[in-house]
Amino acid sequence: MLSYIKFWWHSKNEHGVHSPFVYALVTKCFYDRTKHNAYSQLYKTDSKSKLLIRLVAYFKFETCFIPEKISKNFEHVLKLNTKTIKFKTIEDLMNLEATVSKTPSLIYLDSKTIKQHSTADFLKFCHRDSVIIVESIRETQSQFKYWKRLKSALEISVSIDTFYWGLLFFRTEQPKEHFTIRL
Repeated sequence: MLSYIKFWWHSKNEHGVHSPFVYALVTKCFYDRTKHNAYSQLYKTDSKSKLLIRLVAYFKFETCFIPEKISKNFEHVLKLNTKTIKFKTIEDLMNLEATVSKTPSLIYLDSKTIKQHSTADFLKFCHRDSVIIVESIRETQSQFKYWKRLKSALEISVSIDTFYWGLLFFRTEQPKEHFTIRL
């Protein structure tokens, strides 16, 4: 509870963001109040599921790399938004050559995947239209340390801490910045 209070105290909303990319993301995705059709098909309605639906719609991901054992609700949420998204496992990603398609892609890292792979394992596959979501960044001290190490990597230009998830972006045209955004 204390960690959430500290987070809330230091976090910002759209008025504290000076990056046009992050401002648009916050106003058009994070704070989007549209009643998406996919919301009515959720197994369980929670803010993380709704945010995931909005993220997939906003970025129009074509490929999603997910852990082999992911919650059925999470997989269901991803599939609600689009029929064209290709799902592959993190292991599929690790077996790819360094030439990964430059189409918009999402890499979802859960705590088990983080323990099995190094930071460099994921970053070599990312490009300008990639987004990495790191699950439960504040669940444990080791998770939070991993998050800090990951967001400080040279390849990362924008990182967003939403308390529950961390989002990483690879926008080469933008200077490195970290944002703490309340949802």
